[in-house]
Amino acid sequence: MKNLTTLVLVLCLFGCAKKEKTSIDNDFFLIGTLSDYMGREKYKKVEDRVDKYSQSEKELCLSIDSIFKNHYPDLEMSSSVNKTSKKEVYELHSKTLAEKIESFYLYKPSRRKIYNGEGKLIDLNIDSLTKTPDFYTTYFDTIYTGSLNQDVFETEKQKLSFITGAYVRYGRQTDSLYNIQVSNSISKAKVLNELLKDTGCSNVEYEIMEGYIPTGHIVSFIPTKQLIDYFEKYKNLR
Repeated sequence: MKNLTTLVLVLCLFGCAKKEKTSIDNDFFLIGTLSDYMGREKYKKVEDRVDKYSQSEKELCLSIDSIFKNHYPDLEMSSSVNKTSKKEVYELHSKTLAEKIESFYLYKPSRRKIYNGEGKLIDLNIDSLTKTPDFYTTYFDTIYTGSLNQDVFETEKQKLSFITGAYVRYGRQTDSLYNIQVSNSISKAKVLNELLKDTGCSNVEYEIMEGYIPTGHIVSFIPTKQLIDYFEKYKNLR
């Protein structure tokens, strides 16, 4: 009886240790999932947007909503139909969570601007308005481009959580080789390349697919056993 009790205790301790070993940092997991298409965009109309998701990413959107809803009561999910593809597009919005996300990025103004008026741009008298000196500052916002601040990664858990988030959304596996592809990436693919090396993964290669639209940024690697455990535990979130 004593031996049985000891065995049960050891198994419980092992199970708890394994659970702790593969627990994620929710914030860094979320940052790993975020789009990096031309960087993270910042302007007035999207100041409370967490991210947007395609129709095939609905389950991931729902998973993120459930993970953060208790801590961010203003988190809301919305949907619309893409005018070109006619498929549903989903968005998560939360002013408080979006502000938290800002701390992970470094922003600089781009050369791009976006219309910020209430009405439709096509309904404006453009010929007349463009002659006014404040036309662009009144009707258009500068789009700021955010790049990941690599200095935010301090612990192994934060790094593994970020990589897991990126893999859950953008990753694929072919036999023992894994890859994460982020289209038109400004910083995420580069950061992944560094973190995968830092966490002990082997055969890490970063390839930029020039000549394609959009430009593919692919990081391939053979993960550590610990990282595989993370992937297996959280892959069902997508």
